[in-house]
Amino acid sequence: MTPPLVGRRRILLVRACAIVIVLVVTLAAVEVEIRLLVGLPRPERLPLARVIPHPELGWTMMPGDLHYTYDIPVQLNALGYRGPAVSAKAATEYRIVALGDSHVYGQGVADADLATALIERHYRQPPASCDVRVINLGVRAYSINQEYAVLRRLGPALAPDLVLLFFYLNDFELVDVHRRWERFKHLDWYTFDLGAKPAGDVMRWWTIRQIARTSALINWAHDAWFAWTARDDFEEAALRGHLDQRMIDDVHEYLVRFVALADELNTRFTVVVVPHAAQIRREFPQNRYQRTITEMAGRLRTSVIDPLPVFRRDYAEHKRWPVIPFDGHYDAAGQRLLATGVLEHLATEWPEPRCPARRRGA
Repeated sequence: MTPPLVGRRRILLVRACAIVIVLVVTLAAVEVEIRLLVGLPRPERLPLARVIPHPELGWTMMPGDLHYTYDIPVQLNALGYRGPAVSAKAATEYRIVALGDSHVYGQGVADADLATALIERHYRQPPASCDVRVINLGVRAYSINQEYAVLRRLGPALAPDLVLLFFYLNDFELVDVHRRWERFKHLDWYTFDLGAKPAGDVMRWWTIRQIARTSALINWAHDAWFAWTARDDFEEAALRGHLDQRMIDDVHEYLVRFVALADELNTRFTVVVVPHAAQIRREFPQNRYQRTITEMAGRLRTSVIDPLPVFRRDYAEHKRWPVIPFDGHYDAAGQRLLATGVLEHLATEWPEPRCPARRRGA
């Protein structure tokens, strides 16, 4: 090999190494910058949540199941929900039942930091020291039709004095319960996140995804691509004022059913409008989300709690977005703000240190 050829190859090798080094350093710098701006990706641990196919609900969580929500351990009670065991209602107890999706279940949040736990703790500690119990019936990905079915099934036995329906924007889209049941009815159980039992190729792909999820850059790129390609994303469209009348009518129908069921159970019924995380930092002039629910509930003479002002007040003061990085669900701080919004509203009805008052005949 001639000396000039050796020299050219050496120059090309040096240039290639320099390009690789610059690329690695640049990617590392971008990774660090995204972690500083957005936060660290949360790791997921095994076992994942197991669910059971159900003909009326689509799926239910497995009673007593031990699983992780990200890296937080969760032990479900005998009813198949988060929180301590539910005992018989005491004569002096004021019982609140909370219905909702993953915002009530508490994706990525420890039991002690759930909004339901914070509400209960607020009333049970001095100066109020009230005999209040808040039962969490939140299930990931549930919609209003499933939440109504849960109250229909469990309401008589639980005998709540107050039902809080935590309504989220995607509840305008009803879950096709029959389709979900038909898809999974042949299984005794499956993991919700995988849509299958954790074995074979399913777990191999899950492992690969978890390796990729450790990178903030990859998570950010994934979310950016999804946001760019999902032009018909329902939640974004709804915040821009595009709510289909059929969806509004569906929700109205279930609110009517909730009101009737609450009367049947001799309980109070209140809707909590869970704000979309994007609303905390941005105004959506054409948004009809909160207004639509408030107007429908008003016609039904049903109370509505809107915690959005609490979230915005906190953001204005601390400039911290209370959301799990690369997820969209509220973190422990967000759950605290959700609880604060509920408590501030209830305080107008039960000024402290008064305890919640049960309905006559309850």
